[in-house]
Formats: sequence, structure tokens, C-alpha cells
Amino acid sequence: MAKNFGQELKMTQTGFLTSKSGKTFIRVYFLRRRSLRENDTAEGIIPGYKILKSDGFEEDEIAALEFYIKHNREEIVKRAKTLSNPLNWL
Repeated sequence: MAKNFGQELKMTQTGFLTSKSGKTFIRVYFLRRRSLRENDTAEGIIPGYKILKSDGFEEDEIAALEFYIKHNREEIVKRAKTLSNPLNWL
């Protein structure tokens, strides 16, 4: 098991974004504090349920993050709908 596994992990996400080709997607970000000045970070995407970039996470942790975004996609999409609605910005 990874040495940092089990430390507090924070997740943030975007609302719906649109690629240059017109496809809609959501970016999901994970952050874990490693020290006072360093963080472990990962960036994933829905659809695709893949971690596209990571720094400080080990392979088993990346697999766990991908599992998380795939199996929690409904809640993530629900939050994206809220974040994408300008009436909720105030």
C-alpha cells in the first residue's frame, strides 16, 4: 500500500466544459497535502473516468481515484449541473 494512502484527500471539480470538438466533459481534481509546501495532485475527466495527470500518487492510488470517479459519476454530474448554472453563482 502507498505510504500516503489514508491521508486526507480533497476533491474539487468543474462544471460542464466543452472541448474544441464540441464534446462536453467534467474535470475532477484531487489534492493531498504531503508537507507544508508540497501537495500530491491528480486530474481526471468524465467521461472516460481516467486520471490524465498526477504528481505524487502511486499506481494503486490512481486506480482507486479512477474507480471513485467512475462509481460516483452520478453525484459528480449532479454537482456539475449546479456549478454550470449561473443562478447558483451568487
